[in-house]
Amino acid sequence: MNPFLYQNFCYGEYFCFRNDELQKMENLILTSSNVFLYSKRRYGKTSLIKEFFSNKIDKTSFIPIYIDLFDITNPSHFAKALYKEIACSLPFDYKEVLKKLQEYFVMASFSVTMGDNNELKFTPALRTYNFGELMADIYKGLDKLASQTDKKIVIAFDEFQQITLIKEYKIDTILKKYMDTYPSINYIFTGLKRHLLTEFFEKNKSPLYDMVSFMELKPIPMEEFYTFVNKKFDGKLSYDIFKEIYLRTEGESKLIQEFCYHLHYLDSDKNDEEISREDLDYVCTLLLESKNSYFKMVLDRMSLPLKIALKAIIISGGTEFYKKDILLKLQTTKSSLSTAIRHLYKDEIIDKENNNYYITNKCFEMWCKKKYSLI
Repeated sequence: MNPFLYQNFCYGEYFCFRNDELQKMENLILTSSNVFLYSKRRYGKTSLIKEFFSNKIDKTSFIPIYIDLFDITNPSHFAKALYKEIACSLPFDYKEVLKKLQEYFVMASFSVTMGDNNELKFTPALRTYNFGELMADIYKGLDKLASQTDKKIVIAFDEFQQITLIKEYKIDTILKKYMDTYPSINYIFTGLKRHLLTEFFEKNKSPLYDMVSFMELKPIPMEEFYTFVNKKFDGKLSYDIFKEIYLRTEGESKLIQEFCYHLHYLDSDKNDEEISREDLDYVCTLLLESKNSYFKMVLDRMSLPLKIALKAIIISGGTEFYKKDILLKLQTTKSSLSTAIRHLYKDEIIDKENNNYYITNKCFEMWCKKKYSLI
């Protein structure tokens, strides 16, 4: 069995360290703080929450509820997601769960099936589509749950930016109301669109302004990550090879796991030989070729000015791309390039840190560099 996991969230034996971050999150929750967890993409925000809820939080004192909002597009979807995940998180024997759900909630009924690993799966059926009534019912039920169990509730809203797709209601305003009404419930917010999320919590006029403690998730230090990875390779991965992986991926956790996943399959045929640089180059080529059709489609959908802007960022290293020699090489103007950069930034194809622009999908960046013969 491959000891690396990249297509799903990593927790348990697949989770790499981050003890300091887990401790910080625990300290914030213990002090009744709400948390806005942010980082660059694919650094493991969801995995951190999953690990925290599964193996770190004190379940004798807290009931953790994880809610993925990725597919949420309307108010009833939002309410159903809350009902469903609350049902899955009830700390009762399975025989009691349906009884408790009937006791806690008036505006929804539940059917239950047995899923993989004997896990119960709940499907809520709404008795009304009045969103105000649904939210009131959900929070009254949560209050009853907390009171009966004498536990505090922690709700993690992942992909929180999805609430912007719900035009009928201002979900952040509604949440603020219930956060004030039920202050004993704590929240963790995270998601992909960092600019949208930042607006929720940093703008003075936002309902959620000053309602969270900010927690940045930085890359796992190279030495710690190497210790974790090399153990799974039974000591056959040298530090120099791992350093090369780390530098190529800029410490992006998910992409490192993907590299190691494919290297492990390659290693299974090598007996006791160490992983070589040739092995790494082979896996890198294989990885980029496997994504070639998708990345080509992404690039083909871009207008010519956007393609030029993307190339400008790559060949300049993300800085000083308005230099005359670069503009001349790309046969563009500063005005046209500036407009295209703004579009790429708005669509979060690129981002910036310390005035240095970079492509948010590191694998896509590697593919582009290869396309433009820069690697």
